[in-house]
Amino acid sequence: MTDLPIKDLQALRAQYVDQREDVKKAAELEERDLNDTDVAEMERLASEIRKVDVQLKVKREDAKIAESAVMAGEMGRGAQNEMQRMSKRFDLAGALRDLSQGKRVTGVAAEWTEEAVREARGTNMMIKGQLSIPAAAFRAVGDAGEFGAGSGLTNSPGFVPTNVANGVAALAAPTLFETMGGRVLSGLTGNVSVPIVTTAATISEPNEGAAPAADANTAIGARTLSPNRYSAYVTVTEQLMLQGGPAVEQLITQDMVTQLNRQIDKTVFNTIIGTGDGDNTNPVSSAQLLVGEGALAGAGVNLANVRIIADSVAHGLLADDAIVSGVDAAINRSNVGSLSAMGYPYYVSDLLPLNGVAVEGSLIMADFNQAAVLGLFGGIDIVVNPYTLDINHQVRISVHKYADAAVLHAAAAYTFHDNV
Repeated sequence: MTDLPIKDLQALRAQYVDQREDVKKAAELEERDLNDTDVAEMERLASEIRKVDVQLKVKREDAKIAESAVMAGEMGRGAQNEMQRMSKRFDLAGALRDLSQGKRVTGVAAEWTEEAVREARGTNMMIKGQLSIPAAAFRAVGDAGEFGAGSGLTNSPGFVPTNVANGVAALAAPTLFETMGGRVLSGLTGNVSVPIVTTAATISEPNEGAAPAADANTAIGARTLSPNRYSAYVTVTEQLMLQGGPAVEQLITQDMVTQLNRQIDKTVFNTIIGTGDGDNTNPVSSAQLLVGEGALAGAGVNLANVRIIADSVAHGLLADDAIVSGVDAAINRSNVGSLSAMGYPYYVSDLLPLNGVAVEGSLIMADFNQAAVLGLFGGIDIVVNPYTLDINHQVRISVHKYADAAVLHAAAAYTFHDNV
């Protein structure tokens, strides 16, 4: 039996029951007893009803597992395994093809869309609910280790994926901020207040019996994460949608979701640097990175957790620079695909805010887990509009995701930026 959602299974069961009644009514109208053909047909229909009942039982258990996982914010091993099995049965290309032809999604796609709508209900998110993947599905895939470090799923510039996952695993590709160790709160369903450090504590050693006064008084504030919508869309020909397959799926998973993640990353990095000058308005250099290193160490940051990200201008300045006390280059290229600068993991991206003085470059040196937080609300909402460009035989596909970012501890990031 095809993988149908609960509503369709219920309708199918009612259809079989009605057909059994029709067989009995036909005999009554003809004023005769049930013959062998009637009995065989009723037995066949009874068998189909029992099969549907089994499917309904499994589907209802799946729905309870998914709902309990969302409510609890975590999954047991059994629930996680079931969500992972559902993700492997998810046919993204087939669901998009059905929507482009004006049909409803069925199977796992229908179940997950229903769950995503439940997640969004009563929150500040607005989703169309044509085809949506709930946050619980992404958490299950993430817990299975199907994306992240070493998976080949990243939007880091210059990286060519070698192990590109399909379906939900690919839609769950992490942002660059996350791959750098940034703190991510997923599965949020409404405005969430997170504590932030506004003034770090100054630790002293008071005399026995004496109070530490204000020395150990850390000022804690709050920042509200609110769901802000990020969207991307593309138009494709109806012929491509009919053909479906990997071409359409890769269009969504590798191109559109990558662009969504890039915009979310840009928001996070803009949040860390802020709208004014950075901590350092000098041109990027190895000597100035040493200044930043000292500032982070002085703020109590564990340097083992520090990562560096630079724009192309800052990268060009560092590429020709050398560490002051030796002959080693500031950027170590010995391990292809894993650059380091001054010994710290190093990334180059066009997602940092432009420096007011173009030749000086922008750079962030930070423990990103301590410096900022990225909040992800719900899952992903995919909308197919087959009528927008009907005279051109084109279909528009849009992907929507809700997120917000906040600085947690400003001193955990040392930024190079001159607002001018």
